[in-house]
Amino acid sequence: MQAALLGGSGLHSDEKVGAMATESSGAGVDGPSTVQGAPLRLAMRGITKSFGDVTVLRNADLEVAAGEIHGLVGQNGAGKSTLTRILAGGYPDYHGTVSIDGEAAQLKSPHDALQHGVAVIYQEFSLVPQLTVAENIVLGVEPGSVSYRPGVVREIAARLVREVGIVQGLPLDYPVGRLSAAMQQRVEIAKALTRNAKVLVLDEPTSRLAGPDRERLFGLMRRIAAEGTALIFISHFLDEVLAVTSRLTVLRDGVVVASGRTSGFDAVSLGSAVMGRVLERQEAKEEQAPSLGRGEVALVAENVSCGRQTRNVSFSLNRGEVVGLAGLVGSGRSTLAKALVGAVPLVGGRIAIGGGYVKLRGPRHALRAGVALVPEDRRAQGLVRVRPARENLMLMSLARSPSRFGLLNPKGLRRSARKAIVDFSVRPASDERRAGTFSGGNQQKLLLARAILAEPDVLLVDQPTAGVDVGTKAQIHRILRGLADQKKAVLVISDDIEEILALSDRLLIMRNGVLVGERRRGGVDKDELVSLISVGTGQQT
Repeated sequence: MQAALLGGSGLHSDEKVGAMATESSGAGVDGPSTVQGAPLRLAMRGITKSFGDVTVLRNADLEVAAGEIHGLVGQNGAGKSTLTRILAGGYPDYHGTVSIDGEAAQLKSPHDALQHGVAVIYQEFSLVPQLTVAENIVLGVEPGSVSYRPGVVREIAARLVREVGIVQGLPLDYPVGRLSAAMQQRVEIAKALTRNAKVLVLDEPTSRLAGPDRERLFGLMRRIAAEGTALIFISHFLDEVLAVTSRLTVLRDGVVVASGRTSGFDAVSLGSAVMGRVLERQEAKEEQAPSLGRGEVALVAENVSCGRQTRNVSFSLNRGEVVGLAGLVGSGRSTLAKALVGAVPLVGGRIAIGGGYVKLRGPRHALRAGVALVPEDRRAQGLVRVRPARENLMLMSLARSPSRFGLLNPKGLRRSARKAIVDFSVRPASDERRAGTFSGGNQQKLLLARAILAEPDVLLVDQPTAGVDVGTKAQIHRILRGLADQKKAVLVISDDIEEILALSDRLLIMRNGVLVGERRRGGVDKDELVSLISVGTGQQT
């Protein structure tokens, strides 16, 4: 298999990932004009983007031909979202060049992107739920300037959909908010195509779709590509990328580390490119012992299912142990953690906490039962960024043990907050500073301190050291191990393979929504673990 490592990947010679080189021909000011014989629709070259002192994209190249479905793959933080937002006109201060159909495109705003024929359909739809399908399709390009004429709007929407010809059967008079996720997605696609999109980006389009809906989406994508549109397919489901794309590009740490024909990759080589390690195919060795912990059982999950992303997962968490939950992004690991605190509803199975089965109505209910979650996204799901650190620190404590008669003790709150800031070495050591003004590492400390102050019996931590420095990482590891020494049960989810191996007394391995294996401490090395979570993605072992 031919190797094609691009753009300073940082891989050593013995870590090369198999990939077929991008085939281009022709030349000009903007470089190759074709890819595998097809006209080059999009060329992004030397794209670099920094936020302050942090560079998140470095000299990234992306070429997509007309009529091609191109996969864009990488873990969280790899740079996929930043590259997409540059293409969508959201980050005008990038360095590098973008050309569409051989002409330079200055993408300084979303309006510029639309004018150049670029449309992005994000994982969270941009539809207005209260409006009809027709109104959403025409939104922003409504006829007239004074009065609103619903009949004319519907007529225009119907004509646009007929002209596109690919997304037929949309209920134009139906409120979008009452449609299924699959149908809402079709509305988004119709909206993009009726604006003459030349480049269509689909960001995690299958994350909320069931099997039949996914297959219908793939069929629609192929028909759209056949009409000449260039599609960029972003997905954490590697089996889908391998099945639906003709070429792909892999980003890691802001750098393109591999690019080429999809046929030049398999699950092993693609997983290697994403994770940064060379893999050898190994089968999961099932462990018979359901519980390998050091103390009494604190939480039991029995056949927990949350739709496609988590199916029939069973395991236990014991007091006095740290359990690692390993899997690629999209494996269902974060969905499972949210289900254990009631943030995602169960469609099957049950959960027992402290020896009794519970039906969790939400995170507050779980917290009162003794289970706390430190979420993956500290910005969107974690801190109240505009409020002081002391208020953020006490939120979970108040939720678990509400103050009597609704009265608070301000002095007590401040005393506890100040102690937590000292104990966790938060810098600057101010409980009055707004949470959003702390650095990423210190925000992570605040989140962890907030959960620990609530004194849960079970702590679930998703990406505990994402974006933190080496010193903070070591401190967080000591804190988590200390909780286990205090007979707490700790579940850790992390993209950092070395971290999860170092922390865990026991490892649970997820792939494609299913728990596929369990390992004791020392029972698996780094290469084997990466192989277990990557090989055979989309298949249960």
